[in-house]
Amino acid sequence: MKRISFINIVCFLVFFITNISFATTYYIDSLNGADTNNGTSLSTPWKNVTKINAMTFSANDQILLKCGSVWYGQQLKFSGSGLANFPIIVDQYGTGAKPILNGSGPTKPLGITTADQGVVYLYNQDYIEIRNLEITNYPITTESTANPNSIFFIGISDGTLTNNPLGADRRGVMIALKDKATTTNTASSVCNHIYLRNLYIHHIKGQLGNGSTAVNGAIPKKTGGIYLAVLNEGTTSNSRFNDILIDGCELAYCENIGLAFDNEDNVFYPGGNELVSWTARKYTNIKVSNNTIHHIGKNAMIIRCTDETGLIEHNVCYETALGTTGNTMFSAKAKGTVFQYNEGYYNRAATQTVDPGNIDGSMYDPDFGSVGVIFQYSYSHDNSHGIYWGCNARSTSNNTSGVPDPEDVGCTLRYCISQNDRGGIVYFNYASAGNEIYNNVFYIKAGISPTIIKENSGNQHTYRFYNNIIYNLSNISSGASYSFGSSGQTRDIKNNIFYGIHPTGEPQDPAKLTSDPKFVNPGLGIIGITSALDGYKLLPSSPAIGSGKLITANGGFDFYGSVVSATAVPNRGVYEGPGLLSSTIWEDKLIAIYPNPIKENKFNIFFNNSVNGTVMIELFTLSGQLIYKTNNEIVDNNLEIQPDIKINSGVYLIRIEKEDSIINSKLVVE
Repeated sequence: MKRISFINIVCFLVFFITNISFATTYYIDSLNGADTNNGTSLSTPWKNVTKINAMTFSANDQILLKCGSVWYGQQLKFSGSGLANFPIIVDQYGTGAKPILNGSGPTKPLGITTADQGVVYLYNQDYIEIRNLEITNYPITTESTANPNSIFFIGISDGTLTNNPLGADRRGVMIALKDKATTTNTASSVCNHIYLRNLYIHHIKGQLGNGSTAVNGAIPKKTGGIYLAVLNEGTTSNSRFNDILIDGCELAYCENIGLAFDNEDNVFYPGGNELVSWTARKYTNIKVSNNTIHHIGKNAMIIRCTDETGLIEHNVCYETALGTTGNTMFSAKAKGTVFQYNEGYYNRAATQTVDPGNIDGSMYDPDFGSVGVIFQYSYSHDNSHGIYWGCNARSTSNNTSGVPDPEDVGCTLRYCISQNDRGGIVYFNYASAGNEIYNNVFYIKAGISPTIIKENSGNQHTYRFYNNIIYNLSNISSGASYSFGSSGQTRDIKNNIFYGIHPTGEPQDPAKLTSDPKFVNPGLGIIGITSALDGYKLLPSSPAIGSGKLITANGGFDFYGSVVSATAVPNRGVYEGPGLLSSTIWEDKLIAIYPNPIKENKFNIFFNNSVNGTVMIELFTLSGQLIYKTNNEIVDNNLEIQPDIKINSGVYLIRIEKEDSIINSKLVVE
């Protein structure tokens, strides 16, 4: 038996190695190719992508599309799977612009609208990587040819298709599973290793809408840029995804969503008596990273059915909810998935004019069936509705009482910055048994009027709100506010700083501080997670230092990557450390720096009060690095500073010290 087993193994290895060694590379060139060629060399490429759609590919095969090529009305849709470590590769070759798959063209004027498919379509396939393609899918008309943007975000439908006749069942990339397992190999129910890298997916004219009812022949939440889904399958099937990567892609001008994961059969919840069924269908080892998603009709991304191995990080999402209300990034029926180092801004849910509303305009949303989902180290700014929109009830269909399911716990917002968000900044909407909101900064400039903490009074909520800093510069009469439910709420609000304006209804906090938290330079955040956010670090004299409430399971790091102890009392806010500079601070109104911003490598400091003698001038980056130091004599209340080093563009902290007094101010270099 051992001899037979050894022979069988050898035969298998020979078969495996032989098949790998005979892997083939296919070339497609829309300009210089011919479908009568063999397609297997640079000099004999095929012309049309459709040439591969009747073929079955295998491990290590490559399908290469020529840079500068464009294909209209053609799908990339082939059969076959790769193997672990030997995936099928779809990529570009040559130099120049990415090859373009334009799903809509003269031969198909309404575009590729086949149900449950996309311009790029995989079905029950494994170990495939798709890279460096440009993909569009919108109807080519006289108007859209001149300006494709003009046909987007123009309405949902009035039932006669006159409001938005161009909406349809369109997608850019579609990865689908259905009844994938065989009776002899149930492990084949898992779809492994689908990687989408560096794709530019744009102008996908799907269907705007909020519900699950078809409009213009399309269910809105299934249309958009990238859609991975288990389709409606047999009751004994448990098809699911594992090892999915979406990295470095740009998605723009997509209706209804940017990207989404779904299980169209999945009515299961990651807790209680449904946990076993959910586990059999969950997405595992999912990573969505380094993507830019913008100009989206509704949600930038919907992350459903993922578990603790799911990671959503370093994504930038902006100009979302342009056609209908929607939170920018949300989870649903997910357990323990982590969202981190993301930026979300310009969600337009409350301000766009097509379908205006005052709901669902937040950066993050733990939605139906989200358990233990973590949102951390992220930057939200200038959104219609803040950073956190808690909807993590089991579902509306089986929990309409407003009483939370005991399993609806553990969703967390920590070490995040919200700057100048509108609407409800932190909103507890549907019933939930536990949300953790701690060590965040909420900066509110003058002239805006958000609701800092909001509770849906019709539902019960339990939450903890610890170690946060609310820096409120809005107006006392018409500025920021709080909106708390009158009953059924279990709040634990401790060790926060409420600085600035104190509106009626500001919550009680037995360890409340109202003094200046002494940030280095708050409110300077710009687009991008840049050094400008170092302004939310603390000065050594800050009352926030060492005055927080200990949270043992705190994630281990602050917003800036510094270690947070599991045993020592933390700071309040997003910064953990001793402070950047020791100082006794003069008010910076005692000086004027001009010009500021500076364009040349020199500037002046004018002292509004009579000051004589020598002062020390130090220039720091916002991370606390000293880059220039000098001692100068004040002449007629004026100093002229011309550093002997080149100062790069950016925002700096200037420290002016005379005897025991120090002024800290801001210097901007263009």
